[in-house]
Parts: sequence; structure tokens; C-alpha cells
Amino acid sequence: MALPDRFQSIGRCGGVCAASGEALAPGDAIVAALCEPNQEEAADAGALGLVRRDCSAAAWDSGSRPDGLVCFWRTTVPAASEERRPLDESMLLELLHSLTESPDPTREDLRLVLSLVLLRRRRLRLVDRMPGEAGERWVLEHRPTDGEAWSVEVSTRRLSDQESRDVADELGRLLGGEVAPTS
Repeated sequence: MALPDRFQSIGRCGGVCAASGEALAPGDAIVAALCEPNQEEAADAGALGLVRRDCSAAAWDSGSRPDGLVCFWRTTVPAASEERRPLDESMLLELLHSLTESPDPTREDLRLVLSLVLLRRRRLRLVDRMPGEAGERWVLEHRPTDGEAWSVEVSTRRLSDQESRDVADELGRLLGGEVAPTS
């Protein structure tokens, strides 16, 4: 299943706080959130049916949350000229693959987040969706050009704020600080 080009817009900061409507300047601390789209946004939703909404860290910390929140992460607004350091996709694939070989239920949330990142980067493809106890279960497949294909099954349940912070912290620790801390 190929992802449409409009899916790429999920990864970019929109430059406006979803809570206050104020402009977000380079260097501002923000919380980026993936959310279910409202009716006006439905046409802009990516292959996963999600849209990105950015909130200033101050608005988020004061309790403002966008409607339809699925997951979030803390980051800063990049400068227009700032070089983005690319994530090592092969390292992310290796980490996800190792988590699928010895599935630990406490790592299910980490598998979900890694899967979403790799799905967005077209390194995984969605091959099946099925109902689960706490939301849908997805089967995602990686087909390398050299080597054997493998798949991972993840639960798409909604994470609480604390669970999302915990996953972001763990991912940041595993990636050597490449993910901004959630404080």
C-alpha cells in the first residue's frame, strides 16, 4: 500500500499554535500532536487518517489539548535554514525488528511509535487491519531489497499523556538523545 504525498505534511510544523492561534517562531518549544481530523480536515488526513496540530509548550502545559488527540511529542520549531539531522532508519528498523522477535507487552507502545515513524518514512507498509480489544491491530511489513521480509503486529490504542511521555523518553534514551526530552 503506497502512501499518498499529502501524508508527508504530517511531519512538518504548521507554524501556528492550535490552541491560541498565535504564530510559532523558530526555537519555540512546542508539542506536536497527531490527531483524528475534524470534518474540514478529513481531505488533508494522511494514509493513517491523522493530521498534525502544534501547540506552544506553554499552552499545552496549561492544559490545552487538541481535539482527537492520538499521540504527541515535544520538540522545538526549527529555523528555516536549520539542517534537520536525519534519523537512522536502518537503526530504527533494527530496533523494531528486535522488539518483534521477543515481544514484551510493556514495549507495545514503543513498537507502535516506531512503526508509525517507519510507516511514514515508507520503510513499512500496512498489510492488514483487524479489530482488537483496545483499538485496531495493524500488521505492518518490511520488505528489504536484500534480505528476508518480516512483519510486526501493533495495537493502535490511545496512549495517555503519561504513557506518551514515557515512550518519548524511552525512545530518546534509545536513540542517544536525538528526540527532545519531554520534561
